[in-house]
Amino acid sequence: MVKISTDADFGPFGGTADFEQTQIVATALVGYELPINVANMQLYATGGLRYQHNKVELGIDPVFFPAIDRSGSQSWADPIVGLTMHYDITNKWFVDVMADVGGFGVASDITLQGTATVGYNWTDSLASSFGYKALYTDYEDGGFQYDATQHGVFTRLAVKF
Repeated sequence: MVKISTDADFGPFGGTADFEQTQIVATALVGYELPINVANMQLYATGGLRYQHNKVELGIDPVFFPAIDRSGSQSWADPIVGLTMHYDITNKWFVDVMADVGGFGVASDITLQGTATVGYNWTDSLASSFGYKALYTDYEDGGFQYDATQHGVFTRLAVKF
């Protein structure tokens, strides 16, 4: 979940404006291990769905005019296909890389995602990793248009059971 907000005061006459945007992105995948002959590497073909929900709230309260409050939200789900690779550098250190593409005009015109991480196995059931992720989506429905790229670093904790 991502939440962005800001508040502003209007110059010498006063008044305020408040803006808040909330985004939820959830991806569900299934995979099939591809038969490759590379030591310590697993490669999977994946398929699934990416759900995105965006909500925006805007409030403007000028001193000499009536206040205005507006809000709106939009949700959609895209089919996606991709590849996921896991490579064990040692029995403790590993690299994970994932890329997918989707949308195909079903909901989004296109959605693309890629991640790369370096991780460490603390025990047989606990691992953590640090990586970089990028997500691009081009979606339009009626008067709503969402064409955005989000990217940045992230951390992950995995519990295996």
